[in-house]
Amino acid sequence: MRSRTRIVIVFAAALGFLALNAGTEVASRYRFGVNETASLPNWAFIVDHANREPRRGQLVQFVAPDNPYYPHAAPFVKRVWGLAGDRVERRGREYYVAGRDVGEAKPFSQTGRATTLGPVGVIPPGHFYVGAPSRDSFDSRYAEIGWIGADRIVGVAEPIL
Repeated sequence: MRSRTRIVIVFAAALGFLALNAGTEVASRYRFGVNETASLPNWAFIVDHANREPRRGQLVQFVAPDNPYYPHAAPFVKRVWGLAGDRVERRGREYYVAGRDVGEAKPFSQTGRATTLGPVGVIPPGHFYVGAPSRDSFDSRYAEIGWIGADRIVGVAEPIL
């Protein structure tokens, strides 16, 4: 085999090896996420597992606490509306985070079960208030979700579809 052909083969093998390793690195950091309800305008997300410290307004995927509506460890995608130190208030069934109206808690779920109102007060360190604009969003307005601890955060999510 001529030396030029060998150089091309070695170069191609090296590129293939680098591409494979880069693909593995990307695959270990990013995952595909799905929101199975109409609570957000998007249903498909790329989730950055290396970024588990969301900022206000970012979308985040988290593992929902056990609840009567979804399977154990169901992944949710919601927007971060409140950070540690923000005050959560409720007037009637209307919730406010840091003075901003984030929506009304429904008295009954879509299945007719009475809902339980979520926590109020100052969001503790290492926790987030999460929600979505939909009236039917199952989020921090309800005790079954409540404030989400940092240990439940899977990663920051970016909508793709």
